[in-house]
Amino acid sequence: MPNELHQSDNSFINEFSSAIHTENDYSKHFHRNYEILIVISGICKCEINNRSYTLSKGQAIFICPLMPHNFELSENSVIRRVNFNDAIILTFDRALNGRLPIDPVFKLNESTFEYVIKMLDELFGSDSGAIARITPHQKRMRVKGLLYLLCGELGLHTDLTEKPKFDALAIEITEYIANNFTKDISLKDVAREKGYNYQYLSRIFNRTLNTNFKKMLNLYRLQQAYTLLLDTDLPISRIAFDSGFQSIRAFNQVCQDVYKKTPKQLRNVRKIEHI
Repeated sequence: MPNELHQSDNSFINEFSSAIHTENDYSKHFHRNYEILIVISGICKCEINNRSYTLSKGQAIFICPLMPHNFELSENSVIRRVNFNDAIILTFDRALNGRLPIDPVFKLNESTFEYVIKMLDELFGSDSGAIARITPHQKRMRVKGLLYLLCGELGLHTDLTEKPKFDALAIEITEYIANNFTKDISLKDVAREKGYNYQYLSRIFNRTLNTNFKKMLNLYRLQQAYTLLLDTDLPISRIAFDSGFQSIRAFNQVCQDVYKKTPKQLRNVRKIEHI
């Protein structure tokens, strides 16, 4: 399997996706969202942070944010991938509190397995595409229920352990952004705090993730702001500053670049939900 590591950008602006896979994904990547792979038939070999796991029918594997991973399917194998933002499983995410499952592989009993696969097929077909926001309200509730069911099965199976330091320096920087994006930070702050040379850090980050620090920082801020725009009635100015943007102008510009809409336009087209 190739060792080249890349970042999946979709998880910054989309809260959910699900698809059936019959082909391998050799590219090692990581993303902001959680991910669960469920084996429908055959064998799936999954590598997470350089550890290998082998799954068979009815087994699933739980992948935490920022964990480099890829998978390889045996002949005639089929898996269902579910990628989702922490806001959908907020209670479970808070229970994890930055920790990792000691064993991310868990077995679904036959009735649970059949129910989960049936509901995902009913809700999304073979490929949901990238969804910025699951609507309507009733569908969102059903998806949340399915995800909590899967997370509950994982919780019954394994204990949690503290998160180890990643070998990849670029991921360490990404973790720093994830923990500090609401603050006024820069790559120079990371270099100073971590004890690295700034030019070296910038070169490693840009080459590994094919983006720059500022762009990734703004993606984290925008994801937070998007949720606040849809879930609250807070003033847009407060949302901008609470999400880490240093000005309304900067917030507007990033919204236009990613969503092709202003924050006000995004809020005006939202569907009212109270979950």
